[in-house]
Amino acid sequence: MSKFLIINPEIYKLNLSDQEFRVYFYICSQFNMKKKQAYVRIVDIAGQFQLTKNEVENILINFTKIIHDGHALVSIDKSEGYYKFDLPSHQKFLSSIGFAKHNQAHGFRAINGYLKQLKETANNYLFKDLDQYELMEKLESMSVEELQKIKPEQLRYQWVYKNVIKNRTTV
Repeated sequence: MSKFLIINPEIYKLNLSDQEFRVYFYICSQFNMKKKQAYVRIVDIAGQFQLTKNEVENILINFTKIIHDGHALVSIDKSEGYYKFDLPSHQKFLSSIGFAKHNQAHGFRAINGYLKQLKETANNYLFKDLDQYELMEKLESMSVEELQKIKPEQLRYQWVYKNVIKNRTTV
């Protein structure tokens, strides 16, 4: 279970460029959950995103300057002749939800509880067993009066409802 990805949703609010976000997401995906160690190879990142080594180094240096929850996104330590990377902000987030080194049970229980809570609060959609194409056929076969009784928020695929209404008014 060392390849398990969970990322802090607050990261989306940071002022990161598209490229920086994808690199950070990739680095977090390489994080070893069991050992709580970051696995960062500049060459791997450069190859994955078709960047030069210098571009990747600049992105990683920028990550050291971005502080989130009192910790940098990435810390760089040059010891023993090579660079060691760490993700202090990511580690703090994982610890806050219960993931500990060599013991993730509490973290997984917390996530399962959250997912159960989401299921309980999920909307009860009309026609929830239909995919978007079946829903479109169902809505197109309805009369105008029946269709007007339905609100878009009651459907899982709201754009299908809007398209059916739009097509009805143009015909």
